[in-house]
Amino acid sequence: MVNEDALRSQLTRGRSTIANDPNAPDVQPDEDLEQADFEVEKLPLTPYPSPLEGRTYPLGGLSKVIYNCFVPADTNPADHRPFVMQMAGPHRELHFDPAETVVGIVSCGGLCPGLNDVTRAITLFCLEVYGVKKVIGFKYGWMGLMDEGIAEAFELTQPVVRDIHRFGGSFLGSSRGRPVHKHGEEMLDNLLRLGVNVVFALGGDGTLKGASQLYDCVKKRGADIAVIGIPKTIDNDVCYVAKTFGFETAVDEAVVALKAAQSEARSHKHGVGLVKLMGRHSGFVAAQAAVAFGGAHIVLIPENEVSLETICKLIEQRFKKRKYCVIVVAEGFGQDLMQTSGTDASGNAKLGDIGLFLKKAIDKWLQANYDESTIKYIDPSYMIRACPAVTQDAAFCAQLANQAVHEAMHGTTNCLIGYWNNVFTAVPISLCVSKRKCVNTKGDLWRAVRDMTVSLKHKRLAPTNSFKPIVDLEALAKGQVKPL
Repeated sequence: MVNEDALRSQLTRGRSTIANDPNAPDVQPDEDLEQADFEVEKLPLTPYPSPLEGRTYPLGGLSKVIYNCFVPADTNPADHRPFVMQMAGPHRELHFDPAETVVGIVSCGGLCPGLNDVTRAITLFCLEVYGVKKVIGFKYGWMGLMDEGIAEAFELTQPVVRDIHRFGGSFLGSSRGRPVHKHGEEMLDNLLRLGVNVVFALGGDGTLKGASQLYDCVKKRGADIAVIGIPKTIDNDVCYVAKTFGFETAVDEAVVALKAAQSEARSHKHGVGLVKLMGRHSGFVAAQAAVAFGGAHIVLIPENEVSLETICKLIEQRFKKRKYCVIVVAEGFGQDLMQTSGTDASGNAKLGDIGLFLKKAIDKWLQANYDESTIKYIDPSYMIRACPAVTQDAAFCAQLANQAVHEAMHGTTNCLIGYWNNVFTAVPISLCVSKRKCVNTKGDLWRAVRDMTVSLKHKRLAPTNSFKPIVDLEALAKGQVKPL
């Protein structure tokens, strides 16, 4: 076991208030954070021996994970102490008797690559490694735990889930709405009737809040049920989690769209390729895809709002060097430019379609300023959401699922399984939903974006379009130079 006091004496603590790239050097202190905020709840230890005893890897004695190992440049490290997270992993003693344990899985919110990978991995790990009594899948999100949907709950077995990871979408189905704070008691009644001991909730910010509200009902009634969240969001916007599943696949597929936009744009004089990507509040997909692609000229994200006039000036600046421009915009950018109202089934504010808005606005500007121009608009959002996970993402999903099962069987509850400093962690849900993770506009990721894209402040060396032959062709024609 790692001595927490020793860790605090060796390192400093810090945290970015827009939390984000854990490698960002400009960490800002946050005085309202305490070590107690990182402590996870655990059901009383029974204890039951782990069926993993005797395997090659050790059980229990899990290390702590330093929350942040960066210190502000003007700060004396001796004046601060680090916070630590609980590492997730296998334990020697369990709260639940595997032979009598019933596990439930529910996925909520929008589709995301990797949902089926996580569902499959949880099922197989529970059945084949821990030997639990039964795994139940609840259909169509939180509705599946309510009276209106509980009849569709079904048993997940090895043959049922064996190949589901090969396909996109959600094998369990998903839905929005059915707020847990209104229907939590009804859901708990159904869980108790089915004898469920562990609930795994796959979803983003709203789902995680719902999972915590469900646990409040469990705790109030004194039920012996563990609730574990597994963060699912393409936007990668869950705080205190470095990476969520589905994000890497989204970036991979987004690059395909950017390549298509580039092909369209550079095939025309004054051509503009515009791609709208996911990112309601956080522009990680747009920023990461732009860096991976390396050919985007303007990147627009919610964390760095700019005016329509500035966007047009950036396009004009790009046209001075090349007669085409590729623009990436996150869906949450520029909402103040449009008139929007209302909320969706999950209570989120409805977004205006910034992609269509920019397409019309830029097209109008192009026609007013250039005799020949075109703009091509691509929105691959739903194609990306429906993709199966790429290889690295699939491996990440499997590991997340395994760590979630380890912690749930131990009795860890009201927490999510995250990933920090290259280690899987158990973090209280309340901490992770206390704020949203956003792109740090002073961090490494956004700096890389700025280095690759058009700027109105810094001049770049203009690339030449002229071809310079290694032989003077005019002199060669006069016989004054011998050809090579």
